[in-house]
Amino acid sequence: MSDTRRKSAGKSFAYLLGVYLGDGCVTNQNGKPAFRVNTIDPDFAEEIKSAINIRYPGYHVGVSKHNVSKSSKPNYSLCCTSPELCEDMVRLTDKKRKIPSLLTLEDKGIRLAFIAGLMDSEGYVAANRNPTNRRYYMGYKSCDKWVPDFIKILESVGVKIGKVSQEEPRKKGYKVPTRFTIKMQSWIDSGCYFKIRRKQARVEEWKSFGPYEKRSKNPRRLTPETNTLDT
Repeated sequence: MSDTRRKSAGKSFAYLLGVYLGDGCVTNQNGKPAFRVNTIDPDFAEEIKSAINIRYPGYHVGVSKHNVSKSSKPNYSLCCTSPELCEDMVRLTDKKRKIPSLLTLEDKGIRLAFIAGLMDSEGYVAANRNPTNRRYYMGYKSCDKWVPDFIKILESVGVKIGKVSQEEPRKKGYKVPTRFTIKMQSWIDSGCYFKIRRKQARVEEWKSFGPYEKRSKNPRRLTPETNTLDT
């Protein structure tokens, strides 16, 4: 395997680990394990399919579209029955109970790919509808016990974390979710990214504003030709 292919496969594998710890799962299909992801983002399904094809070539990856209800966005279901993929995901994460320790030893590019997979799954970049001086806010929410370890990986690449809080579970007996915010400028400066276009587009829009205006609710856009305020 060439150095280029090896590096690409490593990033693809890290991305798949992030996806699996987030929205992914391994289920039983006709007595065989199957890697599955459901999403409203068709480009997310295609990114996962591409990563599987790079890391586990030769296995069919099916992506199907179906409507959940008249009021819902179309849902895209991805399925792959590669036994190697399913075994790797389950074994290395102890059935989604931990983040593989090997990630802390990998280079920054590998960690960025893992972060992208997990943030594509469960991260958010939301428009702030409340009175505020911030146009968008960014963060992550999960009930998993390994959230503190994910925060450490984010910090290891230069991402700055804001408020970390425990929230009330949706119902009595449910796991307690942890939510934390992310300083968006540190996300950009660290080289972090989303592969889901709708999320990355908000980061790019936020990035396009000047150093003071980017924290304003109604900023004035910089003109690309002069890099000055368009008044």
